[in-house]
Amino acid sequence: MKLRIRASLAVTAAAGLVLGGMAPAMAAGTAGPTEHTDMGVTGDAVMKQVQKLSDISVANKDTGYRALGAPGYEEAVKYVEQTLEATGAYDISRQAFEVEDQTYGTVAVKVDGKDIAVNPASYTEGTSAPLTGLPLVLPVDDDYSDLAGGQLGCKASDYDDSAKGSVVLVARGSCTFGEKAQAATDAGAAAVIIYNNTKDAPDEELNATLGARIENGAPTVGTTYNLGNGLLEAIQAAGEGEAPATDFTLETEYKTVTTWNVIAETKAGKKDNVQMFGAHLDGVPDGPAANDNASGSAALLATAEALAKQPTPVDNAVRFGFWGAEEVGLVGSEKYVESLSAEELSKVKAYMNFDMIGSDNYVVGTLDSDGSDVPIPDGITVPDGSAELEKVFTDYFADNDQKNVGTEFSGRSDYQAFLDAGIPVSGLFSGADEIKTEQEVEWFGGEAGKPQDTNYHQATDTVENMSKEALDIFGPAIAYSVHTLAYDLTEAPTETPTETPTSTPTETPTETPTDDPVERSLSIDPKKVDENDFVSDKGVQVTATGCTAGTTATMTVSPQNGKIKEFEQTATVGADGVAKFGVRGLDESKSAEYVGKYDVTVECDGGDPLTGSFEVVAAGADDPGAGGGGDLPRTGSEALPLIASAAALIVLGVVMTMGARRRKAGSLK
Repeated sequence: MKLRIRASLAVTAAAGLVLGGMAPAMAAGTAGPTEHTDMGVTGDAVMKQVQKLSDISVANKDTGYRALGAPGYEEAVKYVEQTLEATGAYDISRQAFEVEDQTYGTVAVKVDGKDIAVNPASYTEGTSAPLTGLPLVLPVDDDYSDLAGGQLGCKASDYDDSAKGSVVLVARGSCTFGEKAQAATDAGAAAVIIYNNTKDAPDEELNATLGARIENGAPTVGTTYNLGNGLLEAIQAAGEGEAPATDFTLETEYKTVTTWNVIAETKAGKKDNVQMFGAHLDGVPDGPAANDNASGSAALLATAEALAKQPTPVDNAVRFGFWGAEEVGLVGSEKYVESLSAEELSKVKAYMNFDMIGSDNYVVGTLDSDGSDVPIPDGITVPDGSAELEKVFTDYFADNDQKNVGTEFSGRSDYQAFLDAGIPVSGLFSGADEIKTEQEVEWFGGEAGKPQDTNYHQATDTVENMSKEALDIFGPAIAYSVHTLAYDLTEAPTETPTETPTSTPTETPTETPTDDPVERSLSIDPKKVDENDFVSDKGVQVTATGCTAGTTATMTVSPQNGKIKEFEQTATVGADGVAKFGVRGLDESKSAEYVGKYDVTVECDGGDPLTGSFEVVAAGADDPGAGGGGDLPRTGSEALPLIASAAALIVLGVVMTMGARRRKAGSLK
């Protein structure tokens, strides 16, 4: 986290493809889910992926773990890509972008000859030469006991003329670190020391980020509450004109590096109704970054694997984003959102963010989009629909008797760019450097008065120091949210008839039929089809007549080319005794792989099975047929890739008479 500023038939078809090589396939589908589920994702499944990412980081310890510009980050990117590609269910892309990488040389501060432990702020400028003997001064404030008011240094007017050419000491709080550095720069300060405001954790280091470079900005560092408060007392104790003498050196260098986001989108689902989920993949250079944020990325990987194994294709496209350069200012997610055209941006209906879900002193936090627990910060406009997204989590936790709290819309993670673009956002968070309260201990256990993640941005952010209990809570919740936004629920069939049937016919049957019975027959149009027509909307139409109205007819297609497994498709027989089916291939790039003979059998009430066949011929063959006499209608249930088989392309034939009623549940249209 950045610092504050079921279709078994489909499975069978896939297995057949693995045996037959990289040919495209066809498969029939079933009705979608009748209730939302966590898809079987567990804390163990998430931890397995955390371990993989942590192992990559530890193996690259000497070159920056998984931080921006480090070899370990590119290795992690490749692992994510390979894991997702193995499912066969996603289109995967790597988005490259450039970002300024900052390294540090000597960083040293002395006040009246005493060394002060400090951390340089990311995006700070450096000193061109060591600053020596400068006065250490405060903003203008009448009361420095409340960690409020002018001492916060949020505006240039918080300083008087004493700030010019001096080192200024300001407290954390109220405004961003970047705003504090800018205000001090505007006031003419030579350098800035920001001290932590955490009285309950007085020795906690402050790692600040300015968010972006400030032109001619005053070099800025952070320090603990205890050290900062000691400096404050030294300034107040000094006589007029006798401010503590400060030596300040900050050596830093910027270089432009290329890094990447990984984007993966389901091949199935409505492409104009994209439900997006994201987590940053990079870490800080100080440690393995297991919780921050291998944990969020691992949850997405475990969920993506589970989603690929679902028995029916998703209704809405699901897009996963693994962000780079988050730790240096949310750069990756911002670059991604900036890269989308207005049209593409309008297709993204929701964004869920998962940044740190395994904190050792955790809370179960939801991004508080309605301000019910934490007031919405000034200047933040929460997009409509965000409260409904948060409700996905709060309802889930309520159903599982799990306490949870709202966390602040602070702009500390990758949801910020989506929020700024007006896209509804929510997410989960187990805590970073916030101090745990007694109430939170009562609800979640742990220890009050300590940070919710005691290993935040440290070398101790390891797998061993994460909370497995937190992963057990967050992992299934994340998977549930993905399922909820991915699927529109179908109506469950009634277990018993809605009415008791009468014991006798309601009408006396006629002695003779009122109409001549419809002759049973099977029509296949065309019986020979060009490979290019087969992968178009024309395809092959199969019509069975003479079936019993209102019953279910089953078509079995048996490919004879040895590359595609036999599959089935069902349709409801109409009042005219006719059942219609459609068969076509969806992978135009592999149209030649469909060439061959296909035997067709339709079983329906009213007589013996009906049989026939059709043939897909190579492009340019004699008499290839007319392509089915018209385009096949779309029912909205065409399947794109469903399940785990690298190179397996699972697609759905068009059922012309289906069309289960859907009730829209859990997705934003």
